Amino acid sequence: MDLPLTHEFQGWNIRYDVKQSRTTTGSNRGQPQCVVFVHGTPWSSIVFKPIITALLAKGSYQILVYDLPGYGQSQEYNLDSNTTTSKAGFLGDTSVKFQAEALTELLRHLGLDGKCSNTTPSIIAHDIAGTIVLRAHLLHDCNFATMMLAETNCVLPWGDGFYKLARSEPQAFVKLPPKIFEAVVRAVIQSACHDTNVLKTGWEDILVQPWISSDGVEAEDRQRSFVRQIAQADDQDISEMLEGDLYMHVRCDVKIVWGEQDQWIPRQKIEQLIKMLGNKAKETAFIPDAGHLVMLDQPERFAIEVFDWLIHHQTPQSFIQMLS
Repeated sequence: MDLPLTHEFQGWNIRYDVKQSRTTTGSNRGQPQCVVFVHGTPWSSIVFKPIITALLAKGSYQILVYDLPGYGQSQEYNLDSNTTTSKAGFLGDTSVKFQAEALTELLRHLGLDGKCSNTTPSIIAHDIAGTIVLRAHLLHDCNFATMMLAETNCVLPWGDGFYKLARSEPQAFVKLPPKIFEAVVRAVIQSACHDTNVLKTGWEDILVQPWISSDGVEAEDRQRSFVRQIAQADDQDISEMLEGDLYMHVRCDVKIVWGEQDQWIPRQKIEQLIKMLGNKAKETAFIPDAGHLVMLDQPERFAIEVFDWLIHHQTPQSFIQMLS
């Protein structure tokens, strides 16, 4: 999924695209509904390709999709930038706190931060993107028509055994031989799918591709990039919201989606999040035979949940003139 547009922010070249369906419907008078997709870790926007393709084919939508700074096609970092930063021994900040700032900046750049009533987007977040989106909403005043939080870990503790080890000893993982490192990344990806046959159709190679390379120098950079996003994960980025009970102040309806076979996020964490959201958690979908990558394990069911949620929150919306 090509992301041809670039927005520079604090040394990062954020790659994104704005896609528009060819069909319109009478129910929204030809004005497409605005939807923003935000991926998590260690993924890229490619995980949303099946559902984005379905939305563009079957509805009237304008879609903003991008790769988080430090991920996928957005790994280019300008060392000559006046805002060059480092965190946990790595150049460039990829923490959730920073990602929320980057999302806010991108939305404001495109006029999609919800400050104008006719450009308030719906937003779909997966994995750590749940915390990114909640921070953008609660701490940076971005408004959304509705949120769908899929497989999001927005409570503590954060991360499984592998991530805790990588956070505590990041340089050991940076120094792994390339083939061993690739095996680690593939194992991480495999643990996120309930139906490993899905990965055998080509998805495993697609998901691992941003983090590996046959070129020695580039392979080293990508390996360091993968470790960086784990090393820079900071519990404070969540606890800051938990300590102030901020989830109770969400200003839009929320739908929670979770795969019942998720090995990364246990059910009790999802139920805890639902409780914290209070009456803003309007709907839940616990999907059988699906793991953490619910959109790949059960693409048809996930599409049904997305279409149903967006249709129920459909309002006449439009983008501003997009920058080319």
